Amino acid sequence: MSPHAPHSTTGTTGVGRASVNEHRALAQEVALLKAVADTIAGRSPEHAIDDADRVLILLERVASHARAERELRFRLAYRDCRPVAAEFDRVEVERLTRRLGAPTARLARGDAETALEEIRGLLYELHALTRLHFADELGDAADGGSSIEVDVQLGLFATR
Repeated sequence: MSPHAPHSTTGTTGVGRASVNEHRALAQEVALLKAVADTIAGRSPEHAIDDADRVLILLERVASHARAERELRFRLAYRDCRPVAAEFDRVEVERLTRRLGAPTARLARGDAETALEEIRGLLYELHALTRLHFADELGDAADGGSSIEVDVQLGLFATR
């Protein structure tokens, strides 16, 4: 582990205790790969097929474990980056809101055509940014965004 890498409460790599136990069990079982490789050349076709089937079952378990671990790592990385994303959202909303002042002033002076187009564009940007922000917040409240409400929010965003 890098001396600069953050320590996790679930281990040095952000993997939970159950996953560490699964690592240990699978690490012992992968010896089957070498054992089969060492002996397969002298086996009968029927025994070789049985050995290959055992190896394939083990490899599917390893792949399944790796997929679950990858998903967990992505969720942890996303969680760790959320404060940065939230700050970006806040700064961007403030910037776009300030930009509304100029076209609104032009609109008040009678320059309606370009001002209305600029206001329209800014409002679309603000709408997209805030809808994504609130859909994300609803997703956190629903344990990872699996709720129907989040799906509806994202569906509404996608259709507009």
